[in-house]
Amino acid sequence: MTGLLVSLLAAAFVVGSPLPAWHEGCLDIHAINSGRGECTFFILPDGTTLLVDAGESFRTPSGKYTAVAPRPNADVRAYEVYVEYIRHFMPRRSRGALDYALITHYHSDHFGTEAEWSAPDSVRSYALTGISALQAELPIRKLIDRSYPEYDSVWLPSSSKCTFYQDFVRYATTHDGMKAESFRVGDSKQFKLLHRPCRYRNFRIFNYAASGIVWDGEKAVNVYEDGDMKENGASCCFLLSYGDFDYYTGGDAGGNGRVALPVARSIGRKIEAMKADHHFSYHCMKDETMSIYQPRVVVTQVFTDREIQPDYTVVDRLLSDAVYPGPKYYYFTNLGENQLRLHGDVYGRAAGIGGHVVIRVMPGGHEYYVLVLDDTDFEYRVKSIDGPFKCE
Repeated sequence: MTGLLVSLLAAAFVVGSPLPAWHEGCLDIHAINSGRGECTFFILPDGTTLLVDAGESFRTPSGKYTAVAPRPNADVRAYEVYVEYIRHFMPRRSRGALDYALITHYHSDHFGTEAEWSAPDSVRSYALTGISALQAELPIRKLIDRSYPEYDSVWLPSSSKCTFYQDFVRYATTHDGMKAESFRVGDSKQFKLLHRPCRYRNFRIFNYAASGIVWDGEKAVNVYEDGDMKENGASCCFLLSYGDFDYYTGGDAGGNGRVALPVARSIGRKIEAMKADHHFSYHCMKDETMSIYQPRVVVTQVFTDREIQPDYTVVDRLLSDAVYPGPKYYYFTNLGENQLRLHGDVYGRAAGIGGHVVIRVMPGGHEYYVLVLDDTDFEYRVKSIDGPFKCE
């Protein structure tokens, strides 16, 4: 029966038509493209929902942070893109609320920026931006971040130090019924299936790192005992596993080898897919780390037109067989015009450029597809289909 169901679900993918809705037993990973921040929406096999980050920054191009074109256009706020997308694909059993939301770390492209937005009224006396604006329209049942409730002591020199986030969490937990807690390193039960967990015993999310604490396979280790931690290195990192399928995401922690490599060593095996570390920056995705993971699929959320995010030399190196062999499917939600003009020979080898990127793992977790969706409107039509990929 499972084989027949997988065939029927796959047959429903049609280029030019809207992406079919999630079906129970499938695992969906949606990299939502607003062109202004990072945001990934998960629908777990039983319909439990998880949002990872909801960035909103770069309203206008400026300085070194020259922006790509906003999607679908400049008249739509980034958080509105996320809300519209999530509402479109959210399973009915979620009853119009997100079960979990995780903020990996405190940078504007992952949770919002009060520098560009102010509160529209006096009811919520904090900036409605990114995750705070999203929650005002789409309830969150449980928010998880790297440090709740100790915020005052964790703002680092390189972090945005936005007070809006603290005010948002305080308000939402007091008035909106939202629960909040800190990310627990070494825990495999913080993100639990909430609807039919007994049907999917081959699913789990394991928490590997946060705030400079890394799970080494036996215990949690502080890799920043010298106190030199930066905000990117404090990112929350986890591995999601469903059947034979593994997916890794680590915020921006991959820019610092103190976290990225120990996590990779602790995971210690090949994975099927991952979110690119720190938007494929020049100091990320080092050889030893990637030779452990050897992902077939890498998804990168891009919103600046500059060579270091993504860095074409890193992309070029990893697309070759120098670090790990086999076919590779790299997807970029955006690429700036300058990057395409200057490095088209490298990016011409990418599997997809431009659009929402969806990984749909079929029931049982033995195979998956990658679909790129049109991001110029809210119809979510399929632009390309890759797969089926068999899990190893």
